[in-house]
Amino acid sequence: MDIASFLALPPTLTVDRVERSTQGLTVHLSATASAVSCPRCGTAGSRVHSRYTRTVADLTCVGQRLTLNLLVRKWICPLDGCPQRIFAEQFAGLVRRYARMTDRLIKALQSIGVTTNGADGANLSSSLAMLTTAKTLIRRVLELPLPKEGSVRMAGIDEWAWKKGARYGTILVDLEHRRIADLLPERSVESSTAWFKKHAEVKMVSRDRGKIFREAASHGAPQAKQVVDRFHLQKNFAEALEKFFGHHKRVLKKAARQLAGKTLPPPKTTATRHIEQERKRRYAERVRRHKQIWKLFRAGYRKEDIAQIVGIGSRSVYRTLEHEQPPTRHRRHWTHHLVDPYVSYLAKRWNEGCHTARELYEEIVAQGYTGSLRAIERIVAQFRPYGTKAVTKQAITLQKVPSPRTTALMIVRPEKSRTADQTTFIDQLCKSDPTAASAYHLAQAFGSLLRNREGKPGLEQWKGAVQASGIPELIDFVEGLADDAEAVINGCTEPWSNGMVEGFLNKVKWIKRSSYGQAGFPLLQRRVLLHPKASEALSKEQRRRSCRRSAPPPHHDASGTGSLPMSVAAVSCA
Repeated sequence: MDIASFLALPPTLTVDRVERSTQGLTVHLSATASAVSCPRCGTAGSRVHSRYTRTVADLTCVGQRLTLNLLVRKWICPLDGCPQRIFAEQFAGLVRRYARMTDRLIKALQSIGVTTNGADGANLSSSLAMLTTAKTLIRRVLELPLPKEGSVRMAGIDEWAWKKGARYGTILVDLEHRRIADLLPERSVESSTAWFKKHAEVKMVSRDRGKIFREAASHGAPQAKQVVDRFHLQKNFAEALEKFFGHHKRVLKKAARQLAGKTLPPPKTTATRHIEQERKRRYAERVRRHKQIWKLFRAGYRKEDIAQIVGIGSRSVYRTLEHEQPPTRHRRHWTHHLVDPYVSYLAKRWNEGCHTARELYEEIVAQGYTGSLRAIERIVAQFRPYGTKAVTKQAITLQKVPSPRTTALMIVRPEKSRTADQTTFIDQLCKSDPTAASAYHLAQAFGSLLRNREGKPGLEQWKGAVQASGIPELIDFVEGLADDAEAVINGCTEPWSNGMVEGFLNKVKWIKRSSYGQAGFPLLQRRVLLHPKASEALSKEQRRRSCRRSAPPPHHDASGTGSLPMSVAAVSCA
């Protein structure tokens, strides 16, 4: 095999010589075509006018940088009326006009740029002997055309954040073929409606309960069936439960104390009384300032002037004017500590007869504990007053009564997904208060309704049970479903949901953060839609194997009342 065939060069080029230096390989080429057509009129050139050398970078060869030196001829067009008197011969399929890189090198850089960001892609390509810069890589990616929009029958729509709380975009997913259909730079009714109007084939739209996407689907795709995502239904119900327990914090404290074997709160010392007085003073100051701001606002003062009069920032004034009622008093609790996941194990070992702090410390260090010995000594000191009596984790976590949000998340989870300590606390909570027990049973019934997709009959029956319970917060949640009743019923019936959309949202956020500030939305759109995996639909078995490979290792988390992410509220809705 000759060198020209090895380098896959066009047949009109011949290799004159190959040079090797510290910079890599240089291949000198010259054209062999006997005649070249004029690009303007198509007439074959009569004679060669002149020659010049053109240097072009090519793909790596055997791990070394490869440069092509083309000896290019300029031809004279024989047609007198042709405005193109002199023209240079072109090498289609190898290099474009005026380009300093071959077509195949440009494609390789574009593939790297779509898969990585500019800086990382430049480092990667340079390590492969294809020297380039981050800006060049981004420019090459921006040259790529967007893929053609295919047909979408089952669409999922959601928002993604440019900047959380300030600016949002929109993602549309083809749920049927498991791919991102499009990415929009803004979150608005107009842009989403325009997209739906371009896709009249849409038969179903899965969305959250927000008004923007509801109106967009209604105006842009009136023929489509709208489905409210079950995750958001469960999340909204968990928020209603949080409000309920926020108004019944004493019930949570009572259940925690009963589990700890105490019926009365611990006695207050001089220090705790002083701290309590200071908290009351600060709360009174907040209320006074709130009333002063609203008084000045009703008197017609500008927000900036109010900030100067009161002596606070304008952002604080804006936040205060969002709520007409004074702020309620909330006591913050320390919700997590390094030792929390191991408290249950420590209590178990204490009951088995191991009462040495250092020995317990060494045992949990072997399990992954990274805290100090002093923290374990404090836990053991709290165990000692119990003597020979069995101790429980709740004896240690009494001062950390679960928050309303944590309790709500524990309750909406299926029983099989809760820890033993969480189950114990919920059982005690239901025994302590009949209303809390009623809320718990309604939460479990709602989760079963969503998981089993019981449809309109099951939903109407559950609504009746909520109305009969007399719990105002849950009744408000049920009444709030009325303005989107059809989509809610479809969400409780249809198998489609926004779970896949949330997965693609994670990919979009990762890509955005990895190349934030580089070329804006056009680059992000191409990196998302042109990614090598964007057009590949995984089968069910492939997704199952992928989940097994990416599953996190087990960890010791026995905290029954610790802080939990809001996403667990919808574990039962997947």
